Amino acid sequence: MVTDAPFGAGLQPERTLLAWRRTSLALAVGAMITIRLGAPTLGFAAGIIGIVSLGFAAAAYAMSTTRYRRVHLELTASHTLPGAGTQVALVALGVVLFGVLAAAWVIVVGLDRIL
Repeated sequence: MVTDAPFGAGLQPERTLLAWRRTSLALAVGAMITIRLGAPTLGFAAGIIGIVSLGFAAAAYAMSTTRYRRVHLELTASHTLPGAGTQVALVALGVVLFGVLAAAWVIVVGLDRIL
């Protein structure tokens, strides 16, 4: 059977939605661990970075749902697909914040052990 639909009967948009949700939840868990483990050493900075990362995770999670709905509507209406740059940027910023906090933690803990 030949159809004019732009996508197959598979669940590609749903799998993509679930992948973005897993990524967002992993970022949120990492942010909470950052707050818990970084607070004794880095204090207030760890809390700020963790809360900002939680915000990025929440925004990426919400955007994944919105994007899924738009993609599904566009695919069923045979239009072009919207871009996904904002989600990628939010997750990347959250990961960069984790890296900065991890580097600061290693430096602070390392200096305490040396001195």
